[in-house]
Amino acid sequence: MKKFISLILLFFFASCGKNVVLDKLYSFENRGWHMDSVIIAQWEPIDSEEPVFMSMYIRHTTDYPYNNIYLFRSIESTQGIEYTDTVNVALADPLGVWNGSGMSNLKTLEIPIGKGAVRFLDDERYTLRITQGMRDTLLLGIQDVGIQFEQVKSGK
Repeated sequence: MKKFISLILLFFFASCGKNVVLDKLYSFENRGWHMDSVIIAQWEPIDSEEPVFMSMYIRHTTDYPYNNIYLFRSIESTQGIEYTDTVNVALADPLGVWNGSGMSNLKTLEIPIGKGAVRFLDDERYTLRITQGMRDTLLLGIQDVGIQFEQVKSGK
């Protein structure tokens, strides 16, 4: 219960003052991300005039066995694949100090999706897919992955 309350407070304070248009959290059973588990978030933009900054969060324990994680990410529309990348996220620096924030043995690291804010078309449905690209069948130590899209005011 204590962990649940701290998780709610984390996302509440992280989104204060932001115009968040998508905010989803995916938790893994037994603190492990199975190689066949795909994180899927669907989104239908309301205002294509305003750009959207996309980011994701990884929450991991300090007993995660590696200092990095490879992620495969793609965004599809009804027209096909709009964006795809493979990213190597450093969860720890070369000396083994964990990146991100958090007290005790749970760390949270924010990772941008793409190179900046983008505009999406109205009347379109987009699907974001994220899979882990490590060789472990069950990648232990990864507890949650969050996705957050924030609308950026362009100052028209």
